[in-house]
Amino acid sequence: MFSVMTNPNEVNADRLFGEIAVRLFMTTRRDLDRALRAQREAREAGGDPTLGEVMVGLDLLGQHQVQAVLRAQQIYDERSVETLYGKLALKNGFVSQGDLDLALKVQQRTGNRLRIGEVLVKKGFITWDQHEALLRAQERILTEVEHLESSKQARVTLERPPTQ
Repeated sequence: MFSVMTNPNEVNADRLFGEIAVRLFMTTRRDLDRALRAQREAREAGGDPTLGEVMVGLDLLGQHQVQAVLRAQQIYDERSVETLYGKLALKNGFVSQGDLDLALKVQQRTGNRLRIGEVLVKKGFITWDQHEALLRAQERILTEVEHLESSKQARVTLERPPTQ
């Protein structure tokens, strides 16, 4: 069996695409793993499908969902998402600053493999229900940011004087 050399940027883009789809509750981690396996098999067979194409082909996502994830991917910044999650947890009184600092240290020790919310749940600082509530709040905020960004772009386009 041979191994297909994949571009590290493509792999990172696929991981980010999958992570966003999971965070936006469009798919489950189990379905994401299934799609990643199917994508790997397709690449080993000589194809080069994107993760979105594979997920549509497996009826795990619709085309409009793929487009939404791609739009979110354009504004996604992992550092700001982690910071936003922590700020929301603090603001809502779910954790103390000490709890959050400890969870961030654990996250760093794991090489950032675990999300801050996963660490907070595993350490017992928040419940799973609180974690899901924070994810939903974060999603609403990120969606609003995306909406504001697209509105700002549309305004700039509309306000630009016509060229002659």
